[in-house]
Amino acid sequence: MKSEFSGQDAELIAWRKQKRSELLEWRASFSGEDRLRASEMVLDRVYSLLRSNRVRVAGFYWPFRGEIDVLPLMRRFVAEGGVGVLPIVVGRGQPLSFRLWEPEVRMAAGVFGIPYPAESRVVVPDTLVVPVVGYDDRCYRLGYGGGYYDRTLGAAEAKPLSIGIGFASLRLETIVPQQYDVPMDYIVTEAETIRRSAEDGAGVSSAGVS
Repeated sequence: MKSEFSGQDAELIAWRKQKRSELLEWRASFSGEDRLRASEMVLDRVYSLLRSNRVRVAGFYWPFRGEIDVLPLMRRFVAEGGVGVLPIVVGRGQPLSFRLWEPEVRMAAGVFGIPYPAESRVVVPDTLVVPVVGYDDRCYRLGYGGGYYDRTLGAAEAKPLSIGIGFASLRLETIVPQQYDVPMDYIVTEAETIRRSAEDGAGVSSAGVS
C-alpha cells in the first residue's frame, strides 16, 4: 500500500500520536458486559493458537491502560503445564527481558508501575502475546511508541511466534509501517484471527477460528 507519508518525518510522528490518542481514548471508554464478552472471545482464540502451535514458553503482559486482561489466560496456561513469563524494561532503547512467572512469585513495580517478577530467573519465550493500541490487516501493530516489542523481535536469535491482541474497533487501514516496525504473525480480536502471509505480507482472516 502506498503511503501518504515519506519516511519517518514529523508529519508521520504527529499522525501516529493523534491516532494513538484516539484509540487509547476509545479503549478506555469500552467497558461493561460488551468489553467482558469481547475479552473472553479474544482469550479463547489466543488459547486455541497456543494449543495448535504447541507453545511451551509464552510471554504474556501485565494489563495496563485498558489492555485486555490476559492474566486468566496466563494462569490457565501455567496450570496446564506451560511456562509463563512476563516482560521487564531493561533500559531505554533496549529489547525486553522476560522472567518466569508462577502463582507464588513475588512481584515488584517496574516502569510506569507495571508489576514484574522480582527475583525469578530470566527465560526466553518461544511465543509472545502482545497488546496492541491499533493494528492493520497486514498484522502491523501500533504500540505506545517506545518500540520495545519491535526491538525485542528484531534482536531475537530465534524470532518468537508473535500474537498481537486487541479489540476489533482498534483496526486502522494501515499503521503506515516503517523499516523498524516488525509485523505480528497473528492479530487476534473478538471478530477474527488474522494470520500474516509469508508470501506477500498480507493478512489472511479466519473469522471462524475460536
